[in-house]
Amino acid sequence: MAFLFLTCGLLMACGLVFGVVAGATPDMPTVELGDVSEAQVVEIRDQDGMTVMSGEFRSHVDALGNTEKDAALMDRRGRRVIGEVELEVPAPGRENRRPELEVDIIELAPRQTYTVVVDDRPVATFTTDDRGSIDMELQEGELTPPAA
Repeated sequence: MAFLFLTCGLLMACGLVFGVVAGATPDMPTVELGDVSEAQVVEIRDQDGMTVMSGEFRSHVDALGNTEKDAALMDRRGRRVIGEVELEVPAPGRENRRPELEVDIIELAPRQTYTVVVDDRPVATFTTDDRGSIDMELQEGELTPPAA
């Protein structure tokens, strides 16, 4: 019985060590919004850095004092696409809240990686699903979703 416990213990320890070493993701991208309270323009850029969609933020303050910004998106030809980018900036004094980013787009190339750029500053990356869609909502500092 002692041999069985010793063997199981060693296997579990090896499994944990292997999981930590093999599963390490040192370069997992996180959402880095910074101060977006004065954000004006959002762009969706492809892997080559080309802007494929863009929009201008509209801003309003909700009943709790949070600033909500949303941008309808246009493609490179100036046509409106189905999708938007939203930012929520917590009201001053709400230390328990972090800025949020929401991206909801359905007209991109499938299984491709894109970057969300706010006022010419990259803030997050994402990978579309097999239909070319993305629907993510993340707070400052959270890991971006894995490839679909």
